[in-house]
Amino acid sequence: MRSIKHIIWDWNGTLFGDSRTLIEATISAFAAAGFPPPTPELYQRHHTQPIPLFYNRLAGRELTDSEQRLLDLYFQESYARYRDEIMLNRLALEALDRWSLSGGTQSLLSMHPQERLLPLVRKAGIFERFTVVDGLVEGEPGRKAPHLELHLRRLPFDRREVLLIGDSVDDGLAARECGTACLMYHAGPDALHDLEHFSDLPFPVVGSLLEAVDLVLTASR
Repeated sequence: MRSIKHIIWDWNGTLFGDSRTLIEATISAFAAAGFPPPTPELYQRHHTQPIPLFYNRLAGRELTDSEQRLLDLYFQESYARYRDEIMLNRLALEALDRWSLSGGTQSLLSMHPQERLLPLVRKAGIFERFTVVDGLVEGEPGRKAPHLELHLRRLPFDRREVLLIGDSVDDGLAARECGTACLMYHAGPDALHDLEHFSDLPFPVVGSLLEAVDLVLTASR
């Protein structure tokens, strides 16, 4: 791993411990829309980005635009019921502090809508720890790579000095496309992906956020 000066953190399922809620909200949405509800195992087996493709996989067919909108509506309603109760990853604060104390800087990049992301990050008390906080803005593509590219252009670093830490295959694909280092975080039974989904990516997989930071610090010495 190259010498890293800046970490870009993913939000959902990485710093924000909502992966199980995302799974349960999707199961609830399918049931509410009249589709057979997927199991957590099916969710993890088929998870991908963008979300409409993911829903097609779970449904076993290509859904209509109206069906996609209905699923999104029910998902947002279900997720919103639990959002205020979700906590940060239990090691998030320690990981952020450890990296900051080493002299590194950090930012936040999420596919969560910007207008919803900012209040959540402020409520968690970590907004000021980041040099940049970028959520998804309406009209932007539903893939992370273009979003990451825009984020990188806002940072005062060569992208070879930047590391992305995320929990989804889309994070890894974005890092590979944009030429940054990456560490894949897998949350075990609550992860969004089967572990095998990361096997085609050229990045290490870690089981905790502290492990991720320690790996970066060790490699940068």
